[in-house]
Amino acid sequence: MTEQKNQLASLFAACWKDEALKARLMADPKAVLAEHGMDVPDGMDVKVVENADNFVHITMPATPAGYLQLSDEELSNAAGGRTLAPYFC
Repeated sequence: MTEQKNQLASLFAACWKDEALKARLMADPKAVLAEHGMDVPDGMDVKVVENADNFVHITMPATPAGYLQLSDEELSNAAGGRTLAPYFC
């Protein structure tokens, strides 16, 4: 996972320097990711969005398999309890 994060960080840095690359990444992310050694599995779609100074995207993870089968106690233990409030101040 760390290697993939490093690859994405390098790609983002390249996009900051090259508007054409950034436009291609946003228009056809699977192709650009593949060009940079990050193949996307067949059947998986990828969408690239860009944060701005006054607009932030938050990605909500997909519901885990078996989520509805967990008890309230199991959900409480898995959920944590940390608030996001300090991050938006």
